[in-house]
Amino acid sequence: MKVKVDEQNFIEQNGIYVINPENPKYPTSIHKVRKKLPTIYHKGELFEYDDGIAVVGTRECSENGQLFAQNIGKLLSKNNYKVVSGLATGIDTFAHRGCMENNGLAIAVLAWFHEISPKGNKELLEKIFESGCALSENVFAPVKEPKYAFLKRDDIIAALSNAVVVVETRSKGGAKYTANVARKKKIPVIVPKINNNDTELQDGFDVLEQEGALVAKDEDDVIDIIKSLPKSDNHQIDSFL
Repeated sequence: MKVKVDEQNFIEQNGIYVINPENPKYPTSIHKVRKKLPTIYHKGELFEYDDGIAVVGTRECSENGQLFAQNIGKLLSKNNYKVVSGLATGIDTFAHRGCMENNGLAIAVLAWFHEISPKGNKELLEKIFESGCALSENVFAPVKEPKYAFLKRDDIIAALSNAVVVVETRSKGGAKYTANVARKKKIPVIVPKINNNDTELQDGFDVLEQEGALVAKDEDDVIDIIKSLPKSDNHQIDSFL
């Protein structure tokens, strides 16, 4: 794939690796969600993507949802799982923070690399780079229909994960979309019971439960469910060096 000149400059200046589908280091689990494999842009410490667990949820989360996301991020890393999320405001941010508090390995899947959103997570992303990584299908925001870049990001979050933990979601939105992708691709979806006194979030929980999500009563239960799942055979990146 020919890279545009402005993209090439940005890639070189920011230490981003370009991974084409022909590269033996390409994260092949992406084939779960793409018929035509895209070029992947990757930055950060390089390691195998096995044992990745997605933690996703709404941007407008409850305080209990924030606490659960942070705790499960920390607990996943303590149990040697990599925390996969989208670095968005809300649940994503708290999950990544929890992982980083335990010096764990986080994988941030971005809609694009240029102009990180939210800007307040730039420092968090720099910390993720120290041991984990970020990846995206885009260097810059697509000129046409940039909103679809977020849906493509959510596809990859599901594809890179052995399970998807949906901490809080409404009946529609990015987290629900990620859960839908996972369910269609037979990737287990786990939904914890959280006391949030929010009817919309409760509706989101109810919909996921009705669709077959595995219900967890607390953070420890999430770990127990994950450990009971069949081992994934995802082949991932280990090192370019």
